[in-house]
Formats: sequence, structure tokens, C-alpha cells
Amino acid sequence: MKRKVLIIISLCMILTMILVVPPGVNSLVAASTENKVAGSFSEKAEEIDQLIREAREQYLKEDYTRLSEPVKYRILWIGFTHVKYGDFDFQMTDFDKEYLDAAALNFEKSVEQIVDHNLDIEIDLHFVDTIKDLTMDSDEYWLFLKQETVQSEIDRFCENTYYDTVFTTVQTAGKENDARNMRVPEYGELDVIQGLKTEGLESEMGYSTFNLGEPDPGTYPLDDPEIPSLYVTVVAIHEWMHQLEYMGEMLDIEYPSTHAYKGPESFPGYQEYVQDLNDYDYLEFYRPVLQGKLPYTGDGKLKHVGMYPKMWKLIRRDVLNQGTFTITNPDGKYLALNAEGTGLTLSETESRWFILYGLEGNYIFVPEQDRELRMDLAEGWDKEGNPVHLYIRNPDYRDAQRWKIKENADQTYCICTAYSSGRALTFSDPLDDPTIQTIAGTPEKTQKWTITRLEH
Repeated sequence: MKRKVLIIISLCMILTMILVVPPGVNSLVAASTENKVAGSFSEKAEEIDQLIREAREQYLKEDYTRLSEPVKYRILWIGFTHVKYGDFDFQMTDFDKEYLDAAALNFEKSVEQIVDHNLDIEIDLHFVDTIKDLTMDSDEYWLFLKQETVQSEIDRFCENTYYDTVFTTVQTAGKENDARNMRVPEYGELDVIQGLKTEGLESEMGYSTFNLGEPDPGTYPLDDPEIPSLYVTVVAIHEWMHQLEYMGEMLDIEYPSTHAYKGPESFPGYQEYVQDLNDYDYLEFYRPVLQGKLPYTGDGKLKHVGMYPKMWKLIRRDVLNQGTFTITNPDGKYLALNAEGTGLTLSETESRWFILYGLEGNYIFVPEQDRELRMDLAEGWDKEGNPVHLYIRNPDYRDAQRWKIKENADQTYCICTAYSSGRALTFSDPLDDPTIQTIAGTPEKTQKWTITRLEH
């Protein structure tokens, strides 16, 4: 529950990401002295599946029994004090930094209180003065701080600390920003979005970004940190809740969208809540979601949905994210992205992959070079010789992007489709497209892979 505030000035080195091996029961089985994956992926899958079964049972029974120990959850929160877009120039003042520090404290203490202390949140807040460029969403015509833009800073802070998620904040409000940008023709028409989530539990690492804004009269300084009394605190809660929405798919249950406050017209089974009526934003909706007590009648009878206590065990990053690995063939060549970044090749140069648990004993392969992509079975066709390539995450064709990791007698692995055929990733030459092929008894050399965990 401690918090640290650090000021970092002009971070400009681009650093390579090295993930720390997470401690505790959610860590992958220990690697050997040669850094090879020594244990069975199936054993790890069973550990996670057991957590899922327990959480789902608690949900079905509407059992709110508190956890014997709170889940420790670490947030990396970065305030970027100077961002630009074209002629727009937005900066934080010293007061803004104090206000963001208060918002981080308010988020930590109020969320812990809301969830009956089933979470023990630790926030490390840093300020970065390096100028960063905002990105414009061309469809909606608003600006946001893209994760890729600040990935070097995220990587740097993650070198020695394992975080479960990342928040970033910028500031466009205030008299100084108004005066600085008044001459920009688009001023008043184009602004940074209030809040946005781009990555959640289904990703290698969660990411949400917010616009700080100014405190409402009478809300600052904080009177009681355990009461979410700053508007930006509730904005942060909203975007963080988007990160948790994957819980519905993970547990195969009804789980509310963070926008289900709109009511039955948009979200059948949910009642409508009015913004800012009895609390900031839609907090009177967010609160029961985080407590597993939101009324839902979509299946014809009343049930209560949201986050039950045992679900918190599943939000740690090291539950679904198994770590960073290299994947090599028997000749020592690395499985890697091709030059176009859409397909696979064999390379002499090291290439890194995140391996995520994809439920039901399956895994998801994400290239470190492009975290939006997944190893993907073309068109989702489970047929002999069908190509394997890379594609963005596609929940509608889930099994096309899920793979079983089967250990061979010689401690190599076959990477097999999640479909019933169990055909294996087969790659004979860097110039050939990889395909899925039937394993005929003993796997062929072209179907064997060494999966090596990279440790800090």
C-alpha cells in the first residue's frame, strides 16, 4: 500500500524491454540453468484453470466471502508533463503535478475500500518531462497519448519492477494551456480525449490514458482519500474497469460492459444510471460492478454481476501473461516476424515473443515487435497445409489464434492448433510459409521448437 513519487527529467534513451520474472504461485515453472522451459505448460494451465473454476463458482453462488489475503496489484502511473500535436502545446504546472499525486492516492485508497480490501494496490507515480507527440484518432477527431509513443519510458520503469498495468496522464486544461493554445485555429474543436483504454487483461499489459482536467470547487485538497472525490479519480476507475471486461470471456459468464450504465436500450438486462446525479460520473454504477453486486435481469431472473472476490486473483498480469520467450528450431534459428511484419520467418537474429494463456489449455503468441498482432491460422481453417501468419486480435475467431504447447520426449515442443486435429506448426525453410501439418507419430524436425524463457 506504499506509494512513491519520482520526477524524471528528459528521458530520451530508447531502452530494450526486459521483463522481470514475476514471483509467487502465478509464476511460470522455473527455468533450468540453461534458461530452457523445464516444466510443462499444461501444469501451468491447470493452475490457472483452477483459479477460473473457483471464481466462476463464487459468481454462480453469489458468494461474497472475502479473500483470506488481498491480491497485491501494482500500477505504473506516468504523468507526461509536456505533449504536443502540431501547433498545440499542452503542459502541466506544479499544481497539476500535486493534483495528479492526489488523484493517484485517491484511486488507490478508494478502490481498495470499494472492493472490501480484496485488493492491495501499490501505485508508483512518475513524472516525465520529455516532450511527447499526441496521436489523432482520424475517425473521431480527438487526440490521445498512444502506448507505442511512450513505450520506451514504460520499458525503463519496468526494468526493475513488475507492474500489472500502466496508466498515463496529460493535462490540457488550465489558464496557461488556454493562453498558450488560443491562437491555434482548431482550438475548442480538437482536444485530448478524457479517457481511453487500449489494452486490458487480454493483452500483454494493460494500458489506459487520461486527461487530468482541473478539480471541481471544494474537492481539493482531499478530505478523505478513501472517498473517490476527485473527478479524474472516477475517470481513472472507468478506464481501468474497461481493462477488466475480459473477465466475462475468461469465466464464460455475464459480465457488464463499463458502458452498461446506458440501460436496457443499449444493454438489455441493465438499468439506466444518470451521469453526475448522485455521484461523480457514473460512480453509483461503477461501485456495484467492482463489488459484484450490479443487478442484471437479462436472462429473465435477477442475478448480481461484476467482480466477485476470487476474480481479483485473475487480474494480476502474471496470471495470463506467461512471460517473454524466444522460440527456435533445431538449427537454432529464431521464429520471427518477416520483413513485412505480417508473416513468419526463420531468422539468425533473436526475436522475442510474449506467451499469453488463452484459456482451456491454449496459449496465444504475441510478437514483442508488434503487440497488436497474434500468431494466427489463416481464415481459421483447420486443414492440412493451411498457412500460419500474423493478424490483429480477433475474438470472433478465437481458436484461429490459440495454440496448444505439447512437450516432446526430447524437451522440445510442438505448437499445435487449438482445433481438434492438433496439427502442428511446421516450418522447413525461411523462404517457405509456415503451415499446420499432421503429426505422424513422432514429430518431424520441422515441427519441433525449443521455447526459452528470458529472465532478468
